Amino acid sequence: MMSTAPKQRPNIVFILSDDQGAWAMGCAGNPDVRTPNLDRLAAEGMRFSNFFCTSPVCSPARASLLTGKIPSQHGVHDWIRAGNVGERPIEYLQGHTAYTDLLADAGYVCGISGKWHLGDSLRPQKGFSHWYVHQEGGGPYYNAPMVRDGRLVNEPGYITDVITDDALRF
Repeated sequence: MMSTAPKQRPNIVFILSDDQGAWAMGCAGNPDVRTPNLDRLAAEGMRFSNFFCTSPVCSPARASLLTGKIPSQHGVHDWIRAGNVGERPIEYLQGHTAYTDLLADAGYVCGISGKWHLGDSLRPQKGFSHWYVHQEGGGPYYNAPMVRDGRLVNEPGYITDVITDDALRF
């Protein structure tokens, strides 16, 4: 007899740390780095240990991870200097499909908390309905310039905690 109950889809939590070398975790064999939470996530979830990106720079690497394309295909070749906020924000990945677009089309609710740094930080894109991002891609650890619900804000708390708390609430 076939079940008519809907299939449960897994929750997907993708954590991308910025500029972290593959060697910089205890679970990668580094005895000098203490990363118990990352080690636990790697043990209980999925750890991509043979996963490469053609650019070591934040914006093109992030664009490649989202689109599955190399920088010469998606057009983001270096870290993005402009076009994040201001009079003429630029959507650098316009016309490119991201895996988050596909997840949203399949009924997933997608959220981002942290660093977007792919242009037009004011407007949710690529299937994200929850959008809490750095205005420019980075900033100070306290009083960080962020975008929340389309508004430019400065967060008084320690930004790593603020981003984590936002992601947990989502």
